[in-house]
This record gives sequence, C-alpha cells and structure tokens, in this order.
Amino acid sequence: MIPWYVKIPAKVVLSRLPVSGKAWQKLHLFRAGGMDSDQYARSIFDKHFGVTGFSDLNNKTVLEIGPGNGLLTGKYANELGAVKTWLIDSEPIADIEPFPNTVYLTEGLKSFREVPDASIDFLFSNAVLEHIRLKEFLPLVVEMRRVLKPNGIGSHQIDFRDHLQYALNNLRFSERIWESDFMAKSGFYTNRIPWVKMHALLEKHFTVSIKHRNFWPSLPTAREKMSQPFRAMREEDLMTLDCHVVLKN
Repeated sequence: MIPWYVKIPAKVVLSRLPVSGKAWQKLHLFRAGGMDSDQYARSIFDKHFGVTGFSDLNNKTVLEIGPGNGLLTGKYANELGAVKTWLIDSEPIADIEPFPNTVYLTEGLKSFREVPDASIDFLFSNAVLEHIRLKEFLPLVVEMRRVLKPNGIGSHQIDFRDHLQYALNNLRFSERIWESDFMAKSGFYTNRIPWVKMHALLEKHFTVSIKHRNFWPSLPTAREKMSQPFRAMREEDLMTLDCHVVLKN
C-alpha cells in the first residue's frame, strides 16, 4: 500500500491538473465509489430501501445524496413505482444520462435547496456524510429535515476511517490546515466529525436509530500523533469505524 504521507502530496498535485471529474473516473483515479456497477449499486439501494418498511415506492419520491459515478438509483426507484427521484452531488461525475422521472443536480447544498419542503419519502446516502465539508454539515442536516415528509425515512451509511490508508491519519492535522481549500479539494477530504458528536447533532433534528455500528479493535493511529481536539478526546469516542443509521422526523 502507498503510505498516507505519500498519497497526500500526490493527490494534491493531481487534483490541480486541468482534468474533469468524469475523466478521472475513466482513468480509475479519484474514484467516486462503485455506483456505476449495476450489481453494486443494486446492493446499496436494496440495503437502504430495506430499512424503510415500504413494500414499494408507488406515488413516493426518493432522494439520494452523493450518487457518485452512477445514476442507477433512478432506475431502481422507477421499477418500484417512484414518481420522482432526486440525485444530488457536488460535481457532475456521472457519465450517463438520468433515467426518466430522475433529476440530477450537481451544485451540492445549493442544489438541495431546489427540493420542495416535505416532499421526500425516502432519502439515503452511502459513505457520503463523512465527506460533507465541516462548515456545510449542519446546513445539510437542516435541509434533510426540511425536505423529508413527516413519515419519511432517511438511511445513511457513514464511514469514519480516513480515505488515505483507512485508519485515522486525517486526525493528525490541525483544523486550520485540514479545512483549508488546499487540502479539502484534493480528493481525500473527510469532515472528521466523530460519531459521538455526529450522533448528538443528528438527534437534535431527527429520531435516530442505529442499524449497526462497527468498532476498531484498537485505535489504528496513536492518539499522541493526533492534533487537538482529537488527542484530548476519550479513546471510546474515537472507536467507531462505521455505522448505519435510520432517521425519522
């Protein structure tokens, strides 16, 4: 494996080249997940749809945050009878045309605001919430609450590992450095919100239930190597590796 401290300068340099997100996908660099694979995308959709309790999506609306390099959620939602599917991302990565009854928007939080109030029955994301910029995380949560119907369901898989070497090397940097555009726009950014803080924030806006939660067997990055405030946190507050949560209004 390429060490994390080699990946950072390499990705910083590559991300500054005049290459589009779509082109990086074709080169298999800066890959935005595997949602362009029908088998993988179906498994992700089924996992999140499976927690809704819905038997179908007849007369219902769907919103996926961060579809990445595929728009297949529109296809699966159509098959289940959805009347409309919104796919919202931060840039136009997908290289296919949207399916019927599907709207593909690519301006992040700004695009989210085009969705009408209380219009979404089923909202989901898969390994996306950890990538939302720290300054935009709370506004996004507020938007999710705004667009979800009173009886709507949100389902989110969240990955708390770094996206460098799948440890916690992202916690080595000060907030000033990590949140700078120089670092945050280089293809490896995560917002570094620990589960204990993210859970508390979500609970202020939703009823939260945890479908599963996985833990590190031991911290993969020593706390003395971490920057503040992570170094001062209780070890148990850093032990969540990933989790799947369901949100209801």
